[in-house]
Amino acid sequence: MLEKEERVLMTDSEAVKKQAEEIREMKLAYAVRAGVTKGRKREMKRIYSYGAGAIAAAAAAVFIVFSLTGFPNVGGNEILVQTASPKNVTDIELFRPAAARDQGFAAALEQGLVKPVNLGVEKNGVRIDVAGAVADGRNAYVLYSVQNHTKKAAIPIVESLEFGGVEAPSRWAESIYALDHFNSNEISPGETGYFVYKTNLSPTAKYNKDAKLSFKVWDTSANKYQEWLDVAFDLDSNMLKDNERVFYPDQTLTVASQKIKVRQLLYTPLQTYVDLEYDSANEKQIFNMINPVLIGKSGDQSEKLYYPIKMFNDESKTTLVYKCSKLERPDTASLKIFGIGAVNKEKLKLVIDLQKKEILEAPDNLLRIVPPEPDEKQGAGEIYLERTLEHAQVADSRSMWLDDSFTDAKGEKHKQLNPESLGHGGYVTSSKDDYSKDEKTYNFGKEAVNYPQPLTIKVNQYWIPLMDTQSVELIGK
Repeated sequence: MLEKEERVLMTDSEAVKKQAEEIREMKLAYAVRAGVTKGRKREMKRIYSYGAGAIAAAAAAVFIVFSLTGFPNVGGNEILVQTASPKNVTDIELFRPAAARDQGFAAALEQGLVKPVNLGVEKNGVRIDVAGAVADGRNAYVLYSVQNHTKKAAIPIVESLEFGGVEAPSRWAESIYALDHFNSNEISPGETGYFVYKTNLSPTAKYNKDAKLSFKVWDTSANKYQEWLDVAFDLDSNMLKDNERVFYPDQTLTVASQKIKVRQLLYTPLQTYVDLEYDSANEKQIFNMINPVLIGKSGDQSEKLYYPIKMFNDESKTTLVYKCSKLERPDTASLKIFGIGAVNKEKLKLVIDLQKKEILEAPDNLLRIVPPEPDEKQGAGEIYLERTLEHAQVADSRSMWLDDSFTDAKGEKHKQLNPESLGHGGYVTSSKDDYSKDEKTYNFGKEAVNYPQPLTIKVNQYWIPLMDTQSVELIGK
């Protein structure tokens, strides 16, 4: 993803020799990442994190539209008659631009694995057609188009993908707009939008083939949801099972004294999955791997897969998702990790005396409370937090994530409020200098000044890189 400059100061000759090999591999990894994401990442990036109101206001302008759930279905889903889709909106090539933004979908197109569906419904001038779908047991992709025959702009949102009433996980679901020049997911009157809906599938769930994709359509002029539509079709969530290769290494990788168990290695035509489980006895909570590389070999052919994404991650496990392997049948495979981002579990809290505006406890000593700028309006119960980290391993770093509730000194729980100002907050990284700057606004509310002090916030995510190169064999001859 990002090139990184390594600074190695060593005096021991053997250590220098060992580290030089690791640096070479890390530089190669980052070079691959840079090539994959060329044109999509800047040297400096700033990602702002605001309150729910600001996020809702900006939702129509994002490149990737995340699936939203939980809205009240005030109109109910009418049973609409499905009809065959017109050919001009179901040509698979119309969806190809989305492949540049998802490696699994790109693999499906490259191998011709998308199953045609060509069914759609129309309601009050909005027509939705499902052109095709593909799934590999871990991810599902549904290609759909939206025609807006009304006189108002519309924003389609996928509410859910179900298989016989069993809903697929929607936590990381997204609809990728399949246009190279799009500015938003808004569809103007008379226009047609092309999307690829992607969602995770639970490997333990029992899905049947009766799939249903449910939509809500936001009317931009009325500022409310006007239409609810469902498209039903057949989709086998394990349609590619005959082409899978699965291994159960049951190996343990120890990185920075933390044990990581490798439960399964799964090769599918779409992607490659490595299931990891963190030992419950670990003293640290692991938030990410640093440059994990999957190395495979088949005969004289070798392969290194870099730049995985995460899925189904929680405090106890995660899955690394790599692009599909080009090896027909690997003879050997190993996982190499250069470190982890982890924090002592007992330190995952932020204790603050709001009256004194003083941090009493934090995961490390780099976090501080900063005063507002002269032009910033800060609430009476609001604080600005800032943390700068050098040698941050920014390619794999994560921003700080604080819980949205806190407890006072008597143990009473309270909810934080939306920020009074949107000017402070964000995550800045520099690949050139390998540093990150994390800024957060936390609004306890003006009444919190009089709560029993101190106030304690649970820290859900915090980035402290721990470098330790280790590898484990997953497939052996």
